[in-house]
Amino acid sequence: MTTPRRALTLLSVPVLSAAVLIGGASGASASEGDVQFTNTAGNVRCDVVMTQDGPHVICVSDGARKTMPECNPPEEKIPAVIVAGNGPGVVGCWNQGLTGPKRALGAGQVGNAHGITVFADPMGGLHVLSGSLNYVAYAGTTTVGTSPAAMSSQLSS
Repeated sequence: MTTPRRALTLLSVPVLSAAVLIGGASGASASEGDVQFTNTAGNVRCDVVMTQDGPHVICVSDGARKTMPECNPPEEKIPAVIVAGNGPGVVGCWNQGLTGPKRALGAGQVGNAHGITVFADPMGGLHVLSGSLNYVAYAGTTTVGTSPAAMSSQLSS
């Protein structure tokens, strides 16, 4: 890992933590029902829905097709990171649409639904934290992943 990437990764966790603590008032909240958080461009989206096993998160990125060519053709698959219940996130291809009503988050804004927190970064990415504030997923304009390190790969694109 290069020094700039390492520094970004080390800085991202405290920045995200601070944003979650202070950003709740500036974000969108869904106390009931499902929601689809998007970046302002609408090309990165995270669906937060409640299932019998707990919150289910699916984040997708249209731009990540460049780094995940297996997620083509565009009409059938999209790069995604999926977190079911309390399980770990899984990166793969999603072949379904998202269902929640859309709520756009601008840079620095925080959204909450079903105990899940979604934070929008200045680069158009969405970071997802579990109810216990554990980092579970990242979807950016050119990548998806399960840790803040995924954000550093977006910078090198």
